[in-house]
Amino acid sequence: MTLGPTVRAGSSEPGPETMTQPPAGPDPDEPRGRRVGRVGVVGEPTAPQGVSPPPDASVMPSLRTPPVVGAGTTPGAKPRPRPKGLHGWSDALASPPMIDARRRQARTQRPADFGHTLGIGERFRFDVSFAGNPAGLAEAEITGIEPDPRGPPPAGAPMLRLEGHARTSGVVSLLATVTDDMVTYVDARTGAAISNYNVLHYSGFAPRKYTHRETRQAYEGRGQVRIVDTKDDEVEKKLHRVPIDTYDSLSVMAWVRSLRLEKGERAKAHVVDGLTLMRVEIECFGRDRLSPMPSMATALGLDPDDTIRIEGTITRVDEHGAAIPGKRAFSLRAWLSADERRIPLVMESDLWVGAIRLVLTGYDPPTETSGSSASAR
Repeated sequence: MTLGPTVRAGSSEPGPETMTQPPAGPDPDEPRGRRVGRVGVVGEPTAPQGVSPPPDASVMPSLRTPPVVGAGTTPGAKPRPRPKGLHGWSDALASPPMIDARRRQARTQRPADFGHTLGIGERFRFDVSFAGNPAGLAEAEITGIEPDPRGPPPAGAPMLRLEGHARTSGVVSLLATVTDDMVTYVDARTGAAISNYNVLHYSGFAPRKYTHRETRQAYEGRGQVRIVDTKDDEVEKKLHRVPIDTYDSLSVMAWVRSLRLEKGERAKAHVVDGLTLMRVEIECFGRDRLSPMPSMATALGLDPDDTIRIEGTITRVDEHGAAIPGKRAFSLRAWLSADERRIPLVMESDLWVGAIRLVLTGYDPPTETSGSSASAR
């Protein structure tokens, strides 16, 4: 039986040599969910455009940041072990016959949890000096623990609220009054940054081209942050792909306090300040005598030898972790108490605004630990 007309080559008359048939319907014996259509197997990813589908229907990796780095051993890189048990496309991607020059984010180790080191009610007050002259004051506090709007675990997780405030005073305030208020939310268990809201206001002489700035950061898990930056009436939005060890300006200080480094050990993390991504590298120099000793440190029962000195650098980097050419790297120094409290006593830095020194003038101990509050909730 003929299912359709046949046409002889070179003639308009139908013939038996060629015959067209309607497309075959789905095979009734084929399992549901694996029927092949125009775009491939239903429910499974297809090969990239222009490439035949994998013979074993293996899952294709994302091509946004492909794991292929080159054939054999790349000069200057450590050899990576070849995965076992791969077949088809997966096996071909593990040993590519070419060099892939696309840039990728540097491999970063997931930071250890440090939420248990944050005590609710703990508060710090500092005198700020600029180039040796009194310039203002700064405060930081862990105000409390709040439930996740998504609900209790496993849907959500408790959050810690951190607040910071700074303002100018003394000689600097004669030229301009600057206030800087910040609110940060971090995960109560891991310490990972969740959100940050920063308001910077200038009155009088403004060294910038704006007088009011609001910056909102929303961390979409580890590795991505969405930023809305408003300077006066100008709004700029940016989606940053960042390393998984990235914090905001407040939570990175909490991370530094949580470190328990021995002399000579190093640690690294990243921080987003406004729209800028920076790498923070810390090295511990062990116990070091602090002189002169802040009066508040003496009131807390600390001796000049009961301090630990750390030093580090702050480098502006891109999303791949590479230093941006032409941008200056800044140094920092800090003296912390050598006990478990790790109270910051003195902090120094040569940031872009000049040499800044913060000296502890007030300290309120925590009223409770975040771990006990989180478990109670």
